[in-house]
Amino acid sequence: MSFDKDSTFARVIEEHLELKRKNGDLEREMPISGYRVDDPFQNHPLFKTEEQARIEDTLSGVEPELDPEKVLAWPTDSSDSEPQDPEDTLWGRSRDFDWGD
Repeated sequence: MSFDKDSTFARVIEEHLELKRKNGDLEREMPISGYRVDDPFQNHPLFKTEEQARIEDTLSGVEPELDPEKVLAWPTDSSDSEPQDPEDTLWGRSRDFDWGD
């Protein structure tokens, strides 16, 4: 497989390999292996499933307290308004385009 040596990608790869060759001798004097982590995303909160997060929240045996002001109700759970006619909702309306004829 041939590639264009003048392409940006090929040049960046060559520069990386050259830098790696230059720095190869430094590993003995200044090892970096002690700073490497096997999986940096293993315990990161962004990469947990909801189930994992809930399990961790309950490991102490105490349920976390919920602030009632921060808990949002479902949009249909408004007790002070009257029930909506299903025809007036998004799914009750016709989805045919009105050409204005």
